Amino acid sequence: MTTIAPAVAAEATRAGGRRSPWWLVAVPLGVAVPVGTTYAVAAISERFATMTTTTISVSAAESTNSVYWVINLGVLILAVGAAYAQASATRGATADTERYLFGSPSTTIAARVLFYGSIAAGLALAMVIGLMTTLPRLFPVVYGTVRLASSAGLRFCWTVPLFAFCAAALGVGLAALLDSAVATVAAILLWVGIVENAIALIPNGMRVQQYMPYLNGIYGTGQQLGLSPPWGINGALAYFCGIAAVAVAGGMAAAALRRMRD
Repeated sequence: MTTIAPAVAAEATRAGGRRSPWWLVAVPLGVAVPVGTTYAVAAISERFATMTTTTISVSAAESTNSVYWVINLGVLILAVGAAYAQASATRGATADTERYLFGSPSTTIAARVLFYGSIAAGLALAMVIGLMTTLPRLFPVVYGTVRLASSAGLRFCWTVPLFAFCAAALGVGLAALLDSAVATVAAILLWVGIVENAIALIPNGMRVQQYMPYLNGIYGTGQQLGLSPPWGINGALAYFCGIAAVAVAGGMAAAALRRMRD
């Protein structure tokens, strides 16, 4: 821990530059996109629900579906940002600086998991609390039954931050494993955005889909999802966290091998 703490502080300094993609791109998008999308959908739904001249029927939203965009999109954006931060750190003068300051690449990888994972978790918690508190007040017709103090809301308060932390850790681990920002970002977006959903179209695809990591993480938060993993809701979240831990361990091993070859 005496080595990790300075490494976390060093990463905070590196990420605090005026042109930091983390603070200028990942964090603003990771918050604005899911929150803005949630409010936009809520406003449109509320408008249709209160119109007397339309035949469109709008169902009331449930607590388990109130922070859908935070879980499905916000966490993904923050994970991509964490992956880019890890991959970009191994290029240029930063890589040499880390080599001399901390020796083992595992130290800096662990530090980035803690730094970016903690921020992602904090932002996720803030969005959950903010949305579940304001939605029923601003849009009472559609979101009037949403309650932060409900069992779903209280579960979101710990599962969504944990999911966000592990997603950021997974991004850092994959970036360390692939050692390429472009390859890592492309792999994450391709896998989450296409593969995990499209795999249901293959023979026995619905059964295979039960083992998809990101979908298990989403299901484990308590979000409504047409998925039934064999290990249940808590097991699904643990499954995703375990895969994230394996990715981090693999990234550390790959980084150590590259360091030995250099």
